[in-house]
Amino acid sequence: MFVVWFNMYPGDQESRWPRGIFTDTRVVQTWDEPKAAGRWFMSHLSDLRPSRGGIGLPQPEGALWDAYLLFDRDAMWNATPTTILSSGSSVLRTRQKLADDLQYAINRVR
Repeated sequence: MFVVWFNMYPGDQESRWPRGIFTDTRVVQTWDEPKAAGRWFMSHLSDLRPSRGGIGLPQPEGALWDAYLLFDRDAMWNATPTTILSSGSSVLRTRQKLADDLQYAINRVR
């Protein structure tokens, strides 16, 4: 899992980012001050077609944030990523869909 943090609200800053929120060692977190990841995904939303649907996208802020993109285990990154299972925003509002779709992905590999 990759978690990308950046400044979207007044007061958001790298020194205040909650690094300890994810304790699983498989989670990779990074701070993205220029919002490069969020801007890239925002500009490519029309290319991202989740097979299990998406909730709450797009966003008007110019960068995709407070959102999740769940990729299948065979996802490939070429010009745009492939095999996206689902997406949602805000993460808190769509957490049940994320949990359901994550369980679906886990069950597919068993």
